[in-house]
Amino acid sequence: SSAASDVYKRQESLYDFAGVDDSEKPFDTIGKKVQHRYKWLILNLATSFLAGSVVLSFQDTLDTVTILSVYIPIIAGMGGNAATQSFAIMVRGLTLGTISLKTAGPAIWREFGAGVINGVIIGAIVALISLVWNGDPILGAVVGVALVGAHIVAGIAGSFIPLFMKHLGKDPAATSTIFISTATDVLGLFFLLGLASIFLV
Repeated sequence: SSAASDVYKRQESLYDFAGVDDSEKPFDTIGKKVQHRYKWLILNLATSFLAGSVVLSFQDTLDTVTILSVYIPIIAGMGGNAATQSFAIMVRGLTLGTISLKTAGPAIWREFGAGVINGVIIGAIVALISLVWNGDPILGAVVGVALVGAHIVAGIAGSFIPLFMKHLGKDPAATSTIFISTATDVLGLFFLLGLASIFLV
């Protein structure tokens, strides 16, 4: 029936989103589960090292301003969550056929604008908390501006990458998330540590 077909399609989409092969079942053997998943995990590991290399390149800054280590997971987490919101909207639009890379200009621009505003809201909250907690307005400003940058990257990457992957003939739900998380992690950390190296060291 049509309803059963819709349910199956939604299940397939969830499998793709998680990077899990749609033929995997809950009670498959351990070996089969590993076979379906390990390639995605290896690719994710490689991109994680890329984000780690950004942290390593600013090791002197972290050694000098150790409090920055507290804000690294905040930058990564907020950027990742914001990108997931944009990604979900674009994949929904692609699934319904209401958007493509050729028609996406206004949508990406609006995601950029939303990223700026959400970044300012979240950045201001974190900057205020940092000011109260650490008593350093410059540190608060650095973290706040870095969060604005992270949200902008999240909006652009979360919306553009699935559209681009679809344009290349790839499944956007299955192929986009690793590249989106790499962009948000690498650039978000670069904003935080780069600004800190300029204004705090």
